[in-house]
Amino acid sequence: MKAKLRWLLISDLHFKLYDLDRVIRTADWIAHTAHQYNVSRAVICGDLLTTRASQPTHVLSACYRFLDKLAGTVPHVNIILGNHDLAYRRDYTTSALEALSISRLAPFITLHSEIANHEWDGRRVFVMPFREEQGEIVKALRDLDSKEAAMMLGFGHLAINRAITQKHVTDPRTGEAGGPRRYPGFTGVGDFAPLARTFTGHFHSHQTILQVTKQQPRDLRGSVTYIGAPLQHTWADLFDTQKGVVLLDPESLEQELVVSPHAVGYTTAEAQDVLADRIGVKEVQDKHVMITGKLSRREYVSTRDRLIKLGVRSVRDWQPVAAEWQSGSMSLGKTVLPADIQDQPDTGRKTREELGETRRPDLARPSAVASLGLMADGTERKPFGLAEMVKEYVSSLDLEALLDDRREILTLVGKRLLEVSSHPRDRAASAVKYKDMLDLSPQSTPFVPSTDTPGAGMAQSIFAAHPVSIEIANFLSVQGTLRLDFKLHFQPGINFIVGHNGAGKSTIIEAVTWCQFGQCIRGGLGVNDVVNDVVKRNCSVRLTFANGYTISRYRKHKEFQNRVIVERNGIIQTQFEGPNAKSTQASIDDMLGVDFSTFVRTVVLGNESAASFLSSTQLQKRQLIEAVLGLEVLDGGAETCKSMLNEVDKELGDIRSQVEAKTHTIEYLRSRVNQMDKKLGCLRDEATSLTKEMQIERRKQAVVYHEKELERNNLQEELKALQPSPEWRGALSGIQRDVSQAHDEVDKLGVLARLAHARASVDRERAILGQNANATKRQLNHLEENLDHLLEENSTLETPASATQSGEDKKSTEASGGQGFLLSIASAFHNLWTFILQLASPAVRRKSRMAEEASFRAREAVRWWDEHVRAVAGLSKDVAETQAKVANMMESIANLHRDVANRTGISESDVDLAAQKFTAQEALSIPSQLTAAIERLRTLTKREVDLQCLYESQKEKWLRKQSDLEEHDKEINMTKKRWAEFLHQLRLRLASKEQEIATNEGHLEADAKSLVKYQQEACELNRKAESIHSHREVFAFWQSAFTRRQVSASTATFRGFVIERHLGELKKLFTQILMVMYQDARYARTATTGALTALFEAESEDNNHGKDEGYNISLLEPSLSISSTLDYAKKSGGERKRVDLALFFALFMISETRSPYRAGYMLVDEAFDNLDEAGQASVLKWCRWSAERLTYVFVITHSQSLVRIAEEEGTAEGGVGASVVTAKAGDRGTELEVNGVRIGVPSVSTRT
Repeated sequence: MKAKLRWLLISDLHFKLYDLDRVIRTADWIAHTAHQYNVSRAVICGDLLTTRASQPTHVLSACYRFLDKLAGTVPHVNIILGNHDLAYRRDYTTSALEALSISRLAPFITLHSEIANHEWDGRRVFVMPFREEQGEIVKALRDLDSKEAAMMLGFGHLAINRAITQKHVTDPRTGEAGGPRRYPGFTGVGDFAPLARTFTGHFHSHQTILQVTKQQPRDLRGSVTYIGAPLQHTWADLFDTQKGVVLLDPESLEQELVVSPHAVGYTTAEAQDVLADRIGVKEVQDKHVMITGKLSRREYVSTRDRLIKLGVRSVRDWQPVAAEWQSGSMSLGKTVLPADIQDQPDTGRKTREELGETRRPDLARPSAVASLGLMADGTERKPFGLAEMVKEYVSSLDLEALLDDRREILTLVGKRLLEVSSHPRDRAASAVKYKDMLDLSPQSTPFVPSTDTPGAGMAQSIFAAHPVSIEIANFLSVQGTLRLDFKLHFQPGINFIVGHNGAGKSTIIEAVTWCQFGQCIRGGLGVNDVVNDVVKRNCSVRLTFANGYTISRYRKHKEFQNRVIVERNGIIQTQFEGPNAKSTQASIDDMLGVDFSTFVRTVVLGNESAASFLSSTQLQKRQLIEAVLGLEVLDGGAETCKSMLNEVDKELGDIRSQVEAKTHTIEYLRSRVNQMDKKLGCLRDEATSLTKEMQIERRKQAVVYHEKELERNNLQEELKALQPSPEWRGALSGIQRDVSQAHDEVDKLGVLARLAHARASVDRERAILGQNANATKRQLNHLEENLDHLLEENSTLETPASATQSGEDKKSTEASGGQGFLLSIASAFHNLWTFILQLASPAVRRKSRMAEEASFRAREAVRWWDEHVRAVAGLSKDVAETQAKVANMMESIANLHRDVANRTGISESDVDLAAQKFTAQEALSIPSQLTAAIERLRTLTKREVDLQCLYESQKEKWLRKQSDLEEHDKEINMTKKRWAEFLHQLRLRLASKEQEIATNEGHLEADAKSLVKYQQEACELNRKAESIHSHREVFAFWQSAFTRRQVSASTATFRGFVIERHLGELKKLFTQILMVMYQDARYARTATTGALTALFEAESEDNNHGKDEGYNISLLEPSLSISSTLDYAKKSGGERKRVDLALFFALFMISETRSPYRAGYMLVDEAFDNLDEAGQASVLKWCRWSAERLTYVFVITHSQSLVRIAEEEGTAEGGVGASVVTAKAGDRGTELEVNGVRIGVPSVSTRT
């Protein structure tokens, strides 16, 4: 009978570092399942691994161990590569699993990286490894013969339109599972209709997608079945518990999902259930848990801690400000193919048609740019007030009951913390206390009313960096002095600096940067490398701003050495000069409101500035955004909160110490009061009891006197009636004689019983000796056999050379040799056998034959004497032991009667008598006779005792009555005396109790007053501690709000709240700027596909939804990386540059309005050169718009087309134009020319 074939289908196991133990458990279960169902082939439809290029060694080892187990159970394993198995995009062969493609492993393990058809177990199959362009797979399917394809099974790693990517979308507040989320792909299920069935991996939810035809509802022909992941990998798999592997019959195409017992790893828990201990350990143990329900931060932390104690793997982060559940777009198995992104429908166009719009606004036109500029200008002029944000932040939070009623004080404290932090010197001088922060009366606070909001204080620290002039001497390629007046030598707006390589085009940009920060933009320069290589001394740069500040930096200068001098209106500001260069630069950075790192990322646009911002770590990005927004004050707020908390904790600790001391005293007093109260109650009860007792005793005394007299009369009458009669004495004497005779009979039978017991003991000992004799007989038989064997061997021995000696010597030798020893043994055996046979058996062995054989064997044993010495010695030892046993037995038989006498305590003569007098049967009957005699004696004795007792009782009653009468008279007298004494004692005890009650009442009253006093003091201290603790909660709230931690959940803190608010502006500006750049491109007509579609969708949704938090389309990810919507990695260098520039412009605009450093200029170093002409034109439009708000934009370029475009726009009507500065390498270093005229040449009065 042919065995039924079964194939095991697996997909998306995802060996990864995270939850590796869960993956290994599931993998072991899969191997066990394959063995359990006797699977003939295992098909893995992709994604054995998770990461692409880099695989941790132990993760890869675990994967290979699983494959080894599976291959040991299943004859054939086929692995189809998925997207996570591949190392690089569009490289479909390089994989960490490539080792499995070794030809010697086939056909046991086969790795499929090519689209092809095969034959497995007599069934044609079509394998479809992952392809980013799934059109290749569809084309290969269409090339198949339709009849052959109808009989084929398809196995692949596919992304199918309408496939479920997330089975349940969960509401975090209720924990309820909603509807599914589906994949909006371009490849549909209809493309796989030619195949009989298709099984695929990629999406983690097990599902079957049927063909949309008129066939039967459950007709699976042409359907696509997602095997699904065998376990939950991410939060997207929450509530999707039907996970496992699929068993497939390749002949009948019947399938069965075998659910894994290890599938569930993610679950939810209601916060209130956890806090109320209504969650069982098994429900959450070893799982990732999401807390649901409406809760505050404190409740979240408490719930999280309890869950951790229950043994959960992790608890999902809390996002209290988030308006709705947002699942992560990046999850395992949810890769969106580039073709599917580009082919998304134009939802923006549909929205506009619904609104009645017929076309998009032409953003390429100057009017559109101008309107965009007005919008951006309006955004920039929105006041940056942290005070208003404090109030908004506090109002937006769902606070716990302790803080919910204190929102006003939370807002006030937040504002004051920011105010104190923005004035560090004033804060140190005034030494603000936490009570000042909480005081609601402004008159009593140390804060200046005019700076009540951080926004005002921040406005005072803004540095308006509008350059007026710069003087460069012996700096880099400049020899001598180059003095430039910005108003005279440069045109407001765009100024191009052109020239050959090495001409010194970057000199102005480097000079401006070095003068302010002491560092150059180009890397690798030492501190002295800025000095001109020809002059080698007197290097300096002097930069003057319109606000009156001048910064002069020197290097190897004859007069100023390496100083940095800050002047204001011509007066040197010595406070900026520190003991070393580092402290001096820190003071200048504080004055400017920006440091070098932030400056080169926000003001200088170099080839790497925006890219370095994008490649920065999350912390660096956050720090840069905070620096741009001027949020350093939040760090001071965190420090202030820390000092305030320390102050509160110290005061709270002192109060708690006092409360603890008071509590101990109160407990002691309460204990004393309770003890005294109990004692007084007992004393009062005792006094009452004494009084009642005296009254009762008096009444009893009168009654007893009367009763005593009546009792005496009765005793006299009873005494007469109890006189004993003479007949009782005769009956008692008769019964005593019968008892004496019965005693004699019992004694006689007792002696006989001891003799019978001795006879029984002798019989037992004889039986034991008989058994020992039989055992010894068997042992002697064994020794006789050994002796016969030795004698038989000795009979074959040759006579030694000394056999020729005389008869006497021979006898002497034999007596002393082995033969004599054997003969002696034979003799001993003869004697032993004689005794044993006499004792146990009447048979007698023939002695003559034994003697002859022993003599013969003894003569022959001499030759092999050495070989048999051990056997003879052992035989000797056994004979000796046997002789000892026989001796012991003889002694036991001889002493049998004595031993029995010793054990039974009977004399030896009695034992001999018993052995002679009784037979065994007679000895057994004597105990029953003794028992009957004893029973008769007992009966007679009882009758005697009863009669004697009756007589004695009667006599005793008479005597007792007589004595009772006498005692009764005495008792009457004693009772009278005792009652008199007893009443006297009761009177004394009552008086003592009354005195003790009075004393204790006085002590109780004093202790009660003290207890009330201490309780009042403790209550007051507790109220004070509670009040201070509530204050502490306020500062703890702000310390948590100001913290830098939990950057990934920025909405949970005030810092994150502020950053996210302004990141929205950054993202919005970035999208708008990028739209203009794409709109000006020559391929703008293709706006219905690709990344440009996403731009217009974002614009449309932004226009339609405004500031609706429920919808947020952004081209920036929350981590500030470029969204996958733009396909950034797939774009050319010029396209990526366009994206980088858009991000820089957006960051620059935010910096200009939010940062304390308000740069009136922008420095661009060859950042536009690798753009095409359309891109350069779009960038120039943004530069011109920026120039309307800035004074100068310096652009260093090699691109003549960029200059040409600017000049052409300058000749157009209404054009602004641009100034072109040419840098040349002259005899005296770098020279600058404008329209052929050299500029920057110093006058006669040159400054040295």
